[in-house]
Amino acid sequence: MTDKDPARGTPPASRWPHVRGTGPADDERPFAQDLHPLKDDAHLLFALRIHLPDVQISTGVDDDGVNVWLHDGVTSWATLTTLPDGEAVAYQGGPRRLADELEPAWDWWLTEGQPTLYDFGMTVEPERQYVWCRDAATGPQWPLQTHDRATV
Repeated sequence: MTDKDPARGTPPASRWPHVRGTGPADDERPFAQDLHPLKDDAHLLFALRIHLPDVQISTGVDDDGVNVWLHDGVTSWATLTTLPDGEAVAYQGGPRRLADELEPAWDWWLTEGQPTLYDFGMTVEPERQYVWCRDAATGPQWPLQTHDRATV
């Protein structure tokens, strides 16, 4: 997903320049994953969208590699940067630690054998809606927020 392709229902990233502010990061630490899949892997990005529905993920590439920007559209942000040695570092600010939230969601996807877009489904019932992986009855489920049709 890129700034040109926001997820359905997600305002363009340009509406969040206020999220990062002008101050330094509250937290800086190594980030264990290679950032390249966040640029190109639609299956990973979909799984992350299910786990972190309110987090916008944008990517870019420079001479050192892939860079990733995360934000929740409110007050939290993270920047994941590939360093010249190929390692990645996370800088975070705001009350949520978005890089810390990203890691277990990514780890889940890896542990589950990297489910593809086609391994997920959605169930809509009168009282709830949810996305599931591999099996609607026994697989993991993530509830979806419902919206009043009058406000959509």
